[in-house]
Amino acid sequence: MTPPQNPPQPDSADDRQAYASTLVDDLRAHGHKLRAGRVTLHTAKSFGFCWGVDKAVEIVHDAVEAHPGKRIWMLDQMIHNPAVNRDLLARGIRFVKGTYAEGDGFEAISSGDVAIIPAFSAQVEDIQRLKDIGCVIVDTTCPWVLKPHLRTQRNIEAGFTTVIHATMGHAETRSTCSLIRHHGGHFLVVKDLEQTDILCAFLRREIGAAALMAELGEFATPEFDPDADLDRVALINQTTMLASESREIGRRIESAVLERVGTDALREHFRDFDTICNATQDNQDAVEALVDGTPLDLMIVVGGFESSNTRNLARITRDKVATYHVEDAAFLQPDAIRHLPEQGTEPVRTADWLPATGNLVVGFSAGASTPDTKLAEAMRRLVSLAGESTDSLVASR
Repeated sequence: MTPPQNPPQPDSADDRQAYASTLVDDLRAHGHKLRAGRVTLHTAKSFGFCWGVDKAVEIVHDAVEAHPGKRIWMLDQMIHNPAVNRDLLARGIRFVKGTYAEGDGFEAISSGDVAIIPAFSAQVEDIQRLKDIGCVIVDTTCPWVLKPHLRTQRNIEAGFTTVIHATMGHAETRSTCSLIRHHGGHFLVVKDLEQTDILCAFLRREIGAAALMAELGEFATPEFDPDADLDRVALINQTTMLASESREIGRRIESAVLERVGTDALREHFRDFDTICNATQDNQDAVEALVDGTPLDLMIVVGGFESSNTRNLARITRDKVATYHVEDAAFLQPDAIRHLPEQGTEPVRTADWLPATGNLVVGFSAGASTPDTKLAEAMRRLVSLAGESTDSLVASR
């Protein structure tokens, strides 16, 4: 992907401060509610940059300062937010893989270069390749991502196959699956309740191994043997999945195993360990509280389209209020809004999205990888499109 001609440059020695917003700070200071003319803005009480992302930004900043003159590589997207990744490009950081990579990938890296592991972690083989090249490795892996990794290793040692509630292809999931293969274990990924029910049908012996593999085989370890490998299962989840769905998946799998082996043997055949990160849980609880407790006309969720936790925030609110997941302010236009649908991978266009007259109450939230600056730009854009000015924003009772 070619970087923009005039990419935004961080304007502070501290990258984290470059992502701060006075508008968002004002909202937090005034009960997460401000008014400008006919428009009232609400935010969820928890949203935006999580501790792990904030720490990763700090580590990258320190790495740039500590290695002046050296070539610095990011293995893949640091987080799933285009603005942050483009900021890295603007600072001269190159990407080895993924959307922002150019050139020859690993072949372009030399001994002594600095290589940064993203917050999602990385596949074992990629990390080993960097070590073999002789890079200085800087690891920004979020501690909450390490949590399921450590639990998975214990489960493998105890003879359990790992069932992962995750999005296959997500960077965190790829790193987890790579770790399991590296340690000689087996995995099966289920993305939702529908796939979970297929797995449960096998565990109850309602379908055979061939039927299971026909449906879920592409999400399993190569040469996966359901009859042998699903005798003992341990469930973990990608840290940014929908927490309520992960809990229901655990309940269904536990029930299926219980029917097969009985109460006395259950703990020998099933383990469940909640690996949803605290920030993901807090953001999900907060956006649910917002839509349940406030009559909203619209809900805008701001964040990268590849961001699992952002997509799940939008999932929570869609059944209760008209919800639009946008990457940034540019997706809000007078005649239409471009947004990501729940099951889509590309944005769609919806016309007549913004009421032209009357009072307008709009809720906002943002994914854990979304800078406050991007959330604020979307808010200012909406207020302007509604015919008001953010300069007139006041505390609203």
